[in-house]
Amino acid sequence: MGGWDGDAPRAPERRIPRGVLPWAVLTALVPLVFAVVVLVLNASYYSAGGFVSRYLDSLERRDLAVALATPGVRLPEGVSDAALTRETMGTLSGARIVEDRVGDDGLHRVTAEYRLGSESARTEFLVESGSPIALLFSGWRFAESPTAVLRVRVLHDTGFRIDGEPVSAADGTPAAETVLDLAVLAPVRLVLDQDTAYLTAEPVTAAVTEAGSTVEANVDVQANRRFNRAVQDEVNEFLDACAEQTVLQPAGCPFRRLIEDRVLDAPEWSVTAYPQIGIQPGLAPDGTFAWSVPPTPGTAHIRVRVVSLFDGSVYTVDEDVPFDVSFVLTMRGDGGLDIRGT
Repeated sequence: MGGWDGDAPRAPERRIPRGVLPWAVLTALVPLVFAVVVLVLNASYYSAGGFVSRYLDSLERRDLAVALATPGVRLPEGVSDAALTRETMGTLSGARIVEDRVGDDGLHRVTAEYRLGSESARTEFLVESGSPIALLFSGWRFAESPTAVLRVRVLHDTGFRIDGEPVSAADGTPAAETVLDLAVLAPVRLVLDQDTAYLTAEPVTAAVTEAGSTVEANVDVQANRRFNRAVQDEVNEFLDACAEQTVLQPAGCPFRRLIEDRVLDAPEWSVTAYPQIGIQPGLAPDGTFAWSVPPTPGTAHIRVRVVSLFDGSVYTVDEDVPFDVSFVLTMRGDGGLDIRGT
């Protein structure tokens, strides 16, 4: 029998439907891409340095709620929170992470550089592992809370200002010195001063850069020009009223003239040189703190006709009479002044 010499039948070709291969590749790549993304985020945004960066960013934005909610932030006990407001969070800017070292204890020592106002500074933060985020991303917390204490010693007053915001350091009772401990979030730079109707203090800068530290600052409150002018005006009016008394010894006044001969006319007083008032911290008669005017010289003038008891001659006393004034000053709750002579 002759064999069949035709071509052997071919198996039908199997073609992959168009579009199946790209989707298969993409499906296989998704887990890999996701894993890479997780690794990248854990090495950057969710790293120890990224954790500190987010905390510093909240300080730059003056977002107090976010800063206080950062894991590991704990406020010192027994101190005032008067400096923990949006207005008193300082002037941090330009923060960046420059180092992240892992110690043998597993803690990260993250160093950040930044600017506080016009000055550059750096702080090392101690960070430890915390609860993971969404079971995938690294969680962190401060092993040492980035908080500190600012101890403000206020001289001659019970209040002061932090970055323009008034702070009361006591119950308002005048004091030679008042000390107030304030909790602050580090790093921070604050300007302390005082500016009221009658009192002022030159600005003092307090920079707190180290977690757990205590930084001290003194606010030296003094009488301002308005205080001096108000007292000067009242003293001048008081002396003018004394000069209106047509007697040798005006009642309750610092100047007088004793004459043994007989006075013919009513004496005429005038003030030729008013005491130039200077207000200083001092003490009230009961030993408590008070603002005071130390003994200050002035000059009055008297003119009066007198008859001599010895020979009956008439002469005129026309002379300057030096005197001193001193006062204790009290500021009332209504903003007025009480001035008492001493």
